[in-house]
Amino acid sequence: MKSLVAGIGSTIRGDDGVCVHDAKQLKTRSLPDDVDVIELRTAGLALLDLVEGYERLILLDAIVTGALAGTVHVLTGEKAARAVHLGAGHEADLPTTLSLGRKLMGSHIPQKVAVVAVEAGDLTTFSEHLTPEVEASIPDVIVRVERLLETG
Repeated sequence: MKSLVAGIGSTIRGDDGVCVHDAKQLKTRSLPDDVDVIELRTAGLALLDLVEGYERLILLDAIVTGALAGTVHVLTGEKAARAVHLGAGHEADLPTTLSLGRKLMGSHIPQKVAVVAVEAGDLTTFSEHLTPEVEASIPDVIVRVERLLETG
């Protein structure tokens, strides 16, 4: 199954960049030939151009739900499609982007979508460094993405 894994975040906004770091780690792994991994600084509607032709999309992003910093959330199916906590405030959220994409592009965008989100601790400090709790989540994210890729 042709899959795209997209790590989203700003590497100068502390924990917001965790999933860009995750994507960089995934690129060093031995992944199936039908899996592409990209790093994005932003998502929203720009994501539509990137996902065309893929059957599965796995988004990696920081999230704020009130859980402990570094907690890894995996959202699949309807939960992934309703992940309104993802994306910057000035961009279209994931449900809006997917809905518009399906209306405009039909079956040319992924029908299977999963989100692996890391609970951010600090999103306000301009820093290239992650908080220790969030940095410690990286191996867990890698394992969860690899499991999602194995399950088809």
